[in-house]
Amino acid sequence: MADKTILDVSRWQGRINWDAVKRSGKIDGVMLRAMGNSGAGKASKPYLDPYFARNYAECARLGIPVGVYGYFKAVTRAEADKELAFFRSALGGRTFQLPVAVDIEDAYQTALGKSKLTDLVAYCLSVVESWGVYAMLYTGLYFAPNNLYMGGAALKPYDVWLAAYRKDKPAPGWPFGMWQYTSKGKIPGVSGPVDLSHAYKDYAKIIAKKGLTRLREGA
Repeated sequence: MADKTILDVSRWQGRINWDAVKRSGKIDGVMLRAMGNSGAGKASKPYLDPYFARNYAECARLGIPVGVYGYFKAVTRAEADKELAFFRSALGGRTFQLPVAVDIEDAYQTALGKSKLTDLVAYCLSVVESWGVYAMLYTGLYFAPNNLYMGGAALKPYDVWLAAYRKDKPAPGWPFGMWQYTSKGKIPGVSGPVDLSHAYKDYAKIIAKKGLTRLREGA
């Protein structure tokens, strides 16, 4: 399978001309931020990305495959449960052709230490997976090995979306299915630079085959 190009966007891209994005033919799917969070060094305070609903509706209208991510900052199980509940509510009854990602990259969480943070992240991923969707971990090439036991038993079951802005494909020593390779991409219809990723799996096909396109009732 040829690599697929995945765009990811949030409130920072403002109002996107999705018709122009579609016409460009430059992307194969989009990861939309649904849940943002507090600023650097601050405790968890999740919020709904103000452009999520519009971005999702436009992608659905145009038949652009969509996944979603949420920015997590929890340092306790109780905070994680609050973030997960907020994230799940944000997703609502929507359908997704691409993964549902837990974004872990915040320095606020590093004081937990590798073991506790790994366990907390694994817990978040297990809950997202229990919703009946394709759970994925988003993290950075430099953040991950210093703060998470990547490839260990707790995180091994979950696919990884790896951020590393460089020319050469990373070789971190553990598998990943998507590589966010730049934050300076150019896509018609989006003002300013954007994040772009290579996807090494046909996620839409995998997710459709496994029936993981939407949240299960009561999950």
